[in-house]
Amino acid sequence: MVKSISQIKINSDEFNWKNNEGLLTFNDEPSIIMWNKTLEILIKTLDEVAGIEKSNEVLEIFGYRLGYLVSQSYAGRSDLENILIEFSDFHRNAGWGNVKITMFSKQEKRIVIELYNSWEDHVFKSINKEQKCIILPSFWVAFMSNLMKENMSYSISEITKNGIEFNELQIFVKD
Repeated sequence: MVKSISQIKINSDEFNWKNNEGLLTFNDEPSIIMWNKTLEILIKTLDEVAGIEKSNEVLEIFGYRLGYLVSQSYAGRSDLENILIEFSDFHRNAGWGNVKITMFSKQEKRIVIELYNSWEDHVFKSINKEQKCIILPSFWVAFMSNLMKENMSYSISEITKNGIEFNELQIFVKD
């Protein structure tokens, strides 16, 4: 008989399953596990019903609102470097992909992030959607905008270095 695990801790993040209630929590917040295929169906449906332009607008707004919501859990903290380290771990532990902060300047109000193996890239490639990530960059812009109390924007580049593909996200104060 396979032993059932009802709690698992990955670094500082904790998953708990309350089997009798049918509830999964991630860091004490109700959560769900979703296959990439589910997100593929959602995005394809949005594209079909609303058209690609409107679908992308919805995904961008969704990412922004989610980033803003998550940033609120760090409200009142000024240790941005530590927040970025903590959140990079959270991002990875939640299955969103790996994050590497390659540059952060509080003075310049600028950050460069490399996104590796993101769920968004996997989903877009799987449905042959030829476009750059939308949700995660919007998420990070809102996250950083709220933490830095600035109106920020981003640029994204698809990069291959030493045979490894990733998205480089540059976040900066909006002109």
